[in-house]
Amino acid sequence: MARLLLTGSWSIHLPDALWAYRTSLRSVTGFSPYSLVYGSEAISPVEITIPTARIAAVNDLEWDAKTCSDWRLLDLEAVDKRRMEVERRMTLYHKTVAQAYNRTVKPQAFKQGDLVLKVVEHVRRPVSRPSKFAPQ
Repeated sequence: MARLLLTGSWSIHLPDALWAYRTSLRSVTGFSPYSLVYGSEAISPVEITIPTARIAAVNDLEWDAKTCSDWRLLDLEAVDKRRMEVERRMTLYHKTVAQAYNRTVKPQAFKQGDLVLKVVEHVRRPVSRPSKFAPQ
């Protein structure tokens, strides 16, 4: 696999990687990006070939335009609740991360006239010029 990626054929695998990324659950939010956009979980190609209980239950229903629109409206109504839940979880996550960061940071107060050390990488190492990735 790594050998294929090095030879320049990585673009063949990009759609599969994007599908996996977009349909997998995020640990912080508890939802997949796909479900937050479309309001329902994605049906994987494997589920079409080998139906799961979820797919089998839906396949037994009579599908007409009214039933499809009713199910879609239910999905779209549920997406607002999911997004509010994600917002609550993200707020809690950011609060937790901020608390962890604040426990490790030691405040340092500088007064005008204090000497500070500024390290410039291209001076410290024998590099001809500063890197474009150097901090400002």
